[in-house]
Amino acid sequence: MSYSLKVQILHFVACGDPVTQTTILPEGDVFQFDVSLLVPELQSQDRMGAIKELVDRLYGRKKVVDSLKFLQTILDREDQMSTVLGRGVALPHARCRSVAQPGVALGISQTGIAFPPDAEPVHVICMVAVPDMAPVPYLSVLSNLALLFKNSDVRAGLMACDTSMSMYQFMTEHLAQIRKVSAPHSVL
Repeated sequence: MSYSLKVQILHFVACGDPVTQTTILPEGDVFQFDVSLLVPELQSQDRMGAIKELVDRLYGRKKVVDSLKFLQTILDREDQMSTVLGRGVALPHARCRSVAQPGVALGISQTGIAFPPDAEPVHVICMVAVPDMAPVPYLSVLSNLALLFKNSDVRAGLMACDTSMSMYQFMTEHLAQIRKVSAPHSVL
C-alpha cells in the first residue's frame, strides 16, 4: 500500500513518550491527538460544562486561540442540530477562525451527560476542531470516528479506561484496525 494513495488524517501522539512517537507519518497527516486531550473522567455533569472542559483542553494545547468563540461555535452547532450519534456518543465539531490547528479532544463520563433533545445520556464526547481555511477533509474524519464508535466493544473498552494513557493505547489499537479495514480510502 502506498502512502500516496492513503491519506491519514488522525494521528495519535503521546507527549513526551518516545515509544509511542516512533510512528513514521505520511506527509498528509494534519490532526494530532495527544494524551493531554484525553479525559478519562469529565468533571462536568451537563452538556455545556463537558463541552467547555474539552474546549479548554484544546485551548491549553494551542489548538484553539479563542476559547470563547470556539465554545460558542460548538454550542450554536449543537443548538442547530445535535451531534449525538446515539449509543451514548456525541461528536461535537466545528470549523472556524478561532482554531489554529486541527485537533481532537476525547472525554468520558461514567455517569452520563444529558445532551438535549436526545433522551439517552452521553458517555463519550469526541470533539473535533478544524481551522476555517484549512483544506482538511474533516467530514471524512468524522465519518471514520462515527464508524469506530459504532462498535459496542470500542465503546465499552473506552469506558473501562481509567487514565489518559490507557485511553491513548486503546484508541491507537482500535484506530489501527479501522485503518486496515478502510484502506486505501482511510483518513484516519
